Amino acid sequence: MSDPAAAFDRLHRRVQTWIWEQKWQQLRTAQAQAVDPILAANTDVIISAATASGKTEAAWLPILSALASAAETGPVPAGIKALYISPLKALINDQYERLSSLAEHVEVPVHRRHGDVTGAARKTLREAPDGLLLITPESLEALLITQGTRIPVLLHGLQYIVVDELHSFIGTERGAQLQSLLHRVELAVRRKVPRIGLSATLSDLSVAADFLRPDRALPVHLIGGTDDDRAELRMQLRGYLTTGTGPDPETSSPEDEEETESDIDKRAIAEHLFRNLRGRDNLVFANSRANVETYADLLQEISEHNRVTNEFFPHHGNLSKEFREDVESRLRRTETPATAICTSTLEMGIDIGSADTVAQIGSPGSVSALRQRLGRSGRRNGPATLRLYVSEQPLHERTPPVDQLRTGTFETLAIVELLLEKWYEPPNTSGLHLSTLIQQILSVIAQHGGAQATELFSALCQVGPFRHVDQGMFIQLLRTLGSKEILTQASDGTLLPGRIGERLVNHYSFYSAFQTAEEYRLVASGRTLGSIPIDHPVLEGSLLIFAGRRWRVLDVDLAGKVINLAKAAGGKPPAFTGAGAQIADGIRRRMHRLYENDTIPAYLDHNGRLFASQGRESYKRLSLHHRAILPWGDDTLLFPWAGDRIMNTLQVLLSSEGIAASQDGVALNCRKISPAELADLLHQLAASERPHPTELAQTVLVKTQDKHDVQLDDDLLTHSYAASSLDVPGAWSTLQRLAQIDPNIHSGDTRTGPAKPLRSSSPGLPVVPGKTPFAVIDVETTGFSPHMHRVVEIAIIRLDAQGVREGSWTTLINPYQPTGPTHIHGITSADIADAPGFADVLNEIAAQLSGAVVVAHNAAFDLSFLTAEFERAGISAPAWPVLCTMELSRYFQPDVPATLAAVCQRLDIDTGNAHTALADAAAAVGILRTYLQQRVEENQHVFEPKPITIPNAWSAARGTGGLSHRMKARGSPPRIHS
Repeated sequence: MSDPAAAFDRLHRRVQTWIWEQKWQQLRTAQAQAVDPILAANTDVIISAATASGKTEAAWLPILSALASAAETGPVPAGIKALYISPLKALINDQYERLSSLAEHVEVPVHRRHGDVTGAARKTLREAPDGLLLITPESLEALLITQGTRIPVLLHGLQYIVVDELHSFIGTERGAQLQSLLHRVELAVRRKVPRIGLSATLSDLSVAADFLRPDRALPVHLIGGTDDDRAELRMQLRGYLTTGTGPDPETSSPEDEEETESDIDKRAIAEHLFRNLRGRDNLVFANSRANVETYADLLQEISEHNRVTNEFFPHHGNLSKEFREDVESRLRRTETPATAICTSTLEMGIDIGSADTVAQIGSPGSVSALRQRLGRSGRRNGPATLRLYVSEQPLHERTPPVDQLRTGTFETLAIVELLLEKWYEPPNTSGLHLSTLIQQILSVIAQHGGAQATELFSALCQVGPFRHVDQGMFIQLLRTLGSKEILTQASDGTLLPGRIGERLVNHYSFYSAFQTAEEYRLVASGRTLGSIPIDHPVLEGSLLIFAGRRWRVLDVDLAGKVINLAKAAGGKPPAFTGAGAQIADGIRRRMHRLYENDTIPAYLDHNGRLFASQGRESYKRLSLHHRAILPWGDDTLLFPWAGDRIMNTLQVLLSSEGIAASQDGVALNCRKISPAELADLLHQLAASERPHPTELAQTVLVKTQDKHDVQLDDDLLTHSYAASSLDVPGAWSTLQRLAQIDPNIHSGDTRTGPAKPLRSSSPGLPVVPGKTPFAVIDVETTGFSPHMHRVVEIAIIRLDAQGVREGSWTTLINPYQPTGPTHIHGITSADIADAPGFADVLNEIAAQLSGAVVVAHNAAFDLSFLTAEFERAGISAPAWPVLCTMELSRYFQPDVPATLAAVCQRLDIDTGNAHTALADAAAAVGILRTYLQQRVEENQHVFEPKPITIPNAWSAARGTGGLSHRMKARGSPPRIHS
């Protein structure tokens, strides 16, 4: 039933009264659609609708109507009537306040249970269980263990189970724990209880349905609300450089003199937040607890400097309950403006009123997270407002290719595009969750005082949530746990906690499925501010930023795990634990698509547009539009444009082949391998039969990831890692895609085989073996990019066809920009003050190269700069036939380094001490002569050159920060044509 009026009529009269008192005009779409299936109580229900679209009421209006009607028709069973399970204590506290008024109208009590609930409240629940119970998974775990055989009595009257923020559980260890808990609850009450899942960001409702009840023992009713379609979204992305300016003298304090360059962008962002958010209620998501503290401190300082009341407050999970609730209260109050600088703690459905603006500092990491956060804005019938802030490093001659691509900007753009298309990340549901299975085995045994192996397998695996674990694997797991004293077995076969198992179950951290770091309490003047992990030492006298304030550590109580603080003038955030979000495959693919087009979104500011243009320029200059392999020094970068799980699989795959590979954002850095070698390897892998995931996982040295993984033997750990962390089909699909789009991925080894006659593919420029002369060149440059940097010195040595020197020519060139790394090429600004510009010597250079085969060591680099300089002068560069001495050295000795210095040393060529363009060109002459003589002795033809035009030169140019041949030679040149 979707008619709001008809749905309203189906609700209990007391619930209708409550709705009238709220002055609602009518039920929202999702609320109306949920009434009939929830009242029927014979189906599961999933409600997917935007944040603040009334999902909570969609569940509870019909639930409380059903409970009120049952109470009027006769005696009802004792015990809890409905369970509400939430991932956050703060969300439970919020829902407790929201539901109390509604539940009071139908005379249904509301209880809550989590770590902050008092002992008196817990006692009331135990002695008089009734009504609604709001609880976290961890507290439900504790309830099952501590109440043991009383659970059937406590939950005897259970009619409904509501799971909030369903998307946050799917595919996680905590989600596997929740599935097991729901199944154990139904085993305790001996019947199926309708489950209701609530979420704002479900990518696939069928996946959500499979998670909510894996066995599909009840049908599922899916509700996708339409109230979340926004008429207007106001958005801006602002770009900031992390260096290049100093603190604003108008707003800086003496402590700012010690501010590092990496913090300058943070200060600029804080200034913009201060100017644009004051006077309203806002949420600023800073991605990490350290960033939250940094920005809260900066905004506090800016407020004090401007002599205004501070309106900016930190909010994250390590702050004390009192601090968090104070910030939430400030946000709810309409009379005083407040802005929370927060992590995901305010991402979910806590009622904090309407946020005028949601700000996101850095990439949100996932579309789902941004959707959750954006749902906090525009809740007063106005437009939603989203401010995005992205920081990028300045470009210079040593900037790595990944940073040249401005990936932070493009990741954010991709997430925004996918958000507008209502695409969300699909969860990984293939995990075995053996760590959580260990916890659940111990929990069931603790709840019942022991259990038989067959009972455990039936309850947890056969008809329970761990269905990927077959009987053989389960038996292996039990034997492993027995060998490690986690379990022991009585004479009648009953499984009991072993010596180590008892210790695990009795520890306060047992109830959570995820690993938690040991923490110290931070106390100031007797007041607890919060806690920090003790992974990193905190020393007396050190300075901290915490709770938006600066503190000095007075002393550290190791026994009591307490750090006492006093106010101070300086500090920095403590080191918090936690990893960033795993980037989905869909986001990386969309990033790739964005690099391929030229559209600049209208919501970018000047710097944002500049970052987008620079990223695309770098993408084209690096020729990533038609290749995925890029040389970088001694290493090679691979750009699969795939999500982190596929990237991890490719990394493991390459490591298994003996390649030291590591992930660097969108690229894999493959060390000590040439592009040609990597291309051949990838082609072979793409054409081969893909391995079983466990075969690949066996090659991983460190596979422990989850809380109880240390209890697994290597075989079980291998299976667990393979299921959770590897995507072999996705990796092979990526390899095959790369093989199709990247001409560098080919079969065969081009470094071997018979030589071909020297010939030219440049019309009008015949190359005749034994008669065509050579022009050996070298250039020194102000940087690595032909687009951005210039030639600062050039040398050309002419040789006849037999390699006899005919003459040389060299000159410094004024690049009309800084000369770059003087420490490498030795050229200063004073040296080139009176030097000619490139255009002034262009005709001479053209004459020196005319009619000759152009030779250079790493020719692609030198020719790309010559081509760019010709183009700047308005002249098309000739398609010179080119020979690369680096390629020649790899042809003759493919297994040894091909750097200029290494080749000269190997061939006993005297390079002298000077490092100039002329000296390096002379070294290349020596290499050429040696190989020409070797070819003559072998009675072979000389080598086939290749004309290099602008696209070829730039696609082949290696991406080192090299500004001389000492650096250039680390790269890999285009393939030898011999």
